[in-house]
Amino acid sequence: MSKEKTASEKVHSIEQLLLAFGERIRNGRKQKGLSQEDFAAECGLHRTEMGLLERGKTIPRLDTLLLVSQHLGLAVSELLRGIEL
Repeated sequence: MSKEKTASEKVHSIEQLLLAFGERIRNGRKQKGLSQEDFAAECGLHRTEMGLLERGKTIPRLDTLLLVSQHLGLAVSELLRGIEL
């Protein structure tokens, strides 16, 4: 029988998802040899927004998700692969 998650468990799951997503962005950026500021500029984002994404402190908008995946040279599905609630 499946147990429904409490509100607290759901929030924790989302936080974990955002942290994993941010780590994926950071690793991809570092593989490209770019600073956070340079990668943000390449994506057309402010460096503060990139920092928030990499630290899992914000939920990316769809257009931001698309920009980041394009500039990492990945399909969105590849960027998100394995990241689950």
